Amino acid sequence: MTAYTCHWIETSPRRKNSAPLLIQLTLHPHGYDGRAYWMRQEARTSAERFKMVEDLAFPAQGGPQAVLQRFIDVRRALADSGFQEVVAPDRVYAPGSIAGHRPKTPDECRMDLAALHAECGDNDAALALLRQSQDSEGAWYWHTLARRAHANRARANPGPGAEDDWAAALNHCVAIVVSAQEQQTSPFRMHTGSSSYSFGDSYAGAPSQLAAAAQTMAEYALCVASDPAQALQAIALADSTSSGTAQMEHYRVTALLQLGRHAEAHACHRKWSLRMPEVLNDPAYQAWVAREAAQSGAAQRQRVAALRFEYAPGHSATAAELALLRERFPAVLQDAACAAYVHWISAPGQSHRLTVVDGEYRQAYQLFGIGQALDKHAEMMDWIGLHDDSSPQLAAEIRQAIAKDGIDPLRMLPIAGGDNSPDCFLLRTDGPDLGAVYYWSHDESAVFSPLVADAGQLFPWLRAQAEAGCTFSV
Repeated sequence: MTAYTCHWIETSPRRKNSAPLLIQLTLHPHGYDGRAYWMRQEARTSAERFKMVEDLAFPAQGGPQAVLQRFIDVRRALADSGFQEVVAPDRVYAPGSIAGHRPKTPDECRMDLAALHAECGDNDAALALLRQSQDSEGAWYWHTLARRAHANRARANPGPGAEDDWAAALNHCVAIVVSAQEQQTSPFRMHTGSSSYSFGDSYAGAPSQLAAAAQTMAEYALCVASDPAQALQAIALADSTSSGTAQMEHYRVTALLQLGRHAEAHACHRKWSLRMPEVLNDPAYQAWVAREAAQSGAAQRQRVAALRFEYAPGHSATAAELALLRERFPAVLQDAACAAYVHWISAPGQSHRLTVVDGEYRQAYQLFGIGQALDKHAEMMDWIGLHDDSSPQLAAEIRQAIAKDGIDPLRMLPIAGGDNSPDCFLLRTDGPDLGAVYYWSHDESAVFSPLVADAGQLFPWLRAQAEAGCTFSV
């Protein structure tokens, strides 16, 4: 599902003393559900975020063509009304990100249309537009679009007539590969020509364009030339880009099988969770999977049996610390539902640290002292309010999600956690689940997950998780 995004900016703002109006269009000719999507957002370049103006969906039948025609019409209308089409220096996340933009060249405008025509299946129109873009013929993106259009046309018209299109597609692949080899650097540092321009997130940058060229070479070698060894060479080139696809892994498995390298093919198929019927229904593959599962299960049982659990005591809470806790979280000391936690922090001889030793890996869970718990609470509230200034709408959505689950973060007391992480286990000090222990992670700040009914069950529960083969990470 490729997204195509483009921008227009006012050449002379119509509103006096105001920043230029910026328009962002995002097109999905083939959306996640088969339909086509069109979004138009606008904002002054001084604004913090865009405002959605149009959010349209089109049926799968005819939808891509409708989106393309709408794009052509809007592009013409904006040019006629004082807007200039521009290229941003990087991905535009907010209106201010357009700073440093440059005008889009006529060749780039034609390549935009060529990309959309190829996406919509009109490969002849795409190639015609590329022939008009003579100043960009050496650019990777120009070769990428031509490769795609020729390969699409060859697939759509198999047989002897496809030979010329396959030959043309391979020539464009070779142009990209030769350019990559001449630069003698990693794909992430390569120059792609024509100001490194691309239109569409599937081909943004050298790695994805080099991988796409390699995939077409692998497809031809495997499906047309019947040369699996050559296909694997092309796939190895794609591997260097870290931009592989599920289709590439299909080609890899097929090539390995044709070369009789069944163990490698089976391992690849399972690693990438492919669903190739010819592999799934192969008794040899089924036997291999059964052996792998047995070996994995035995290794897992051996690993779990070797786990060690280390406990360490800590300092009992002082009267002053308990007074501080009573001031900030009075329910903890007043309600019997929290008695297990109070006993844990105040009774002598309690284990305040559990460490799961799994070979060279160690996962420690530390009971917080009262002062540390209050500091962790302040840190948690800061994470929850992280977007208050930068994105008030997102901040409101986070708080609404928390409230919908019946949670008041102000009444959630951090009681334990890992080293060097804001993530923690919390004691609920209000509501119907008072006294229960939850888990909270800063990566999902709106989610509070209930774990056990009271604090006394936390360390036993964490140990049981490890003994079941699923050590809880914080």
